[in-house]
Amino acid sequence: MRIVKRRRRRRRSYQMRALSLRRRRVSGASLWTRLSADRIAALGVLMCVLAFLAYSGFAWDFYDYPVTVRGGRLVSEQLVRQECGLEGYHIFFVDSSRCRQTLMELLEVKDATVKVNFPPRVVVGLSERTPVMELVAGGRSFWVDEEGIILPKRESLPVDFQLEVEGDVPVELGNRLYPLTLRGALAVARAGWGRRARFAPDEGFIVMADEGYPVYLGVDPSLMRARREAYLRMREFFASRGIRPAYLDLRWPLAPVYAPAT
Repeated sequence: MRIVKRRRRRRRSYQMRALSLRRRRVSGASLWTRLSADRIAALGVLMCVLAFLAYSGFAWDFYDYPVTVRGGRLVSEQLVRQECGLEGYHIFFVDSSRCRQTLMELLEVKDATVKVNFPPRVVVGLSERTPVMELVAGGRSFWVDEEGIILPKRESLPVDFQLEVEGDVPVELGNRLYPLTLRGALAVARAGWGRRARFAPDEGFIVMADEGYPVYLGVDPSLMRARREAYLRMREFFASRGIRPAYLDLRWPLAPVYAPAT
């Protein structure tokens, strides 16, 4: 009985080994199939990436892409391209943080954002200073913002007032206009003296009357409206007396001084 039992156990173990070997062969074949499919997919992805890199390396659209400037009146698209070095530069190598830092160094810019998008495009958002008048000194023109900071005049803007500085007054980019001069210039513009005025260090603000003679206004911004009213009264006086003045001094509006033209 023991001999028969042992033979039966050997048959069962042999059958189990054969079945296990078949299962291993089947599972090994399915695993190889799955590995082959994964390799083919990975190879396809790699070929697509290489094809895209080859296309982007030779396609001109990746070198000559649009630059959109939002909120920029003083800073143009051409200036952004020049300052950030974008002209003919591959968009994959554009450093947005470095470009932003470069734009922040411009006097006209308060804040800036730079984004690189796809399809190839650079989007720049700017928060700029607001010019309140044009300053002319030494044959050069500048913008002056509400804080008195002297800015380069790169673009033409509809500014309502122009101040021409006479004499050897140093005017440098980035400097601040003397606060009293800034307030006086804005007061002249608001008082209705026209769109242009001159400034002389010894005489203050000077405007031209409608009749063509100079009117000296001084510097104090709090008296500009009173000087305007005194001018209107003196003009009526000149018209009633037939006087043609050579100049009118209104630095003291309650005691105007004039000289008749010869």
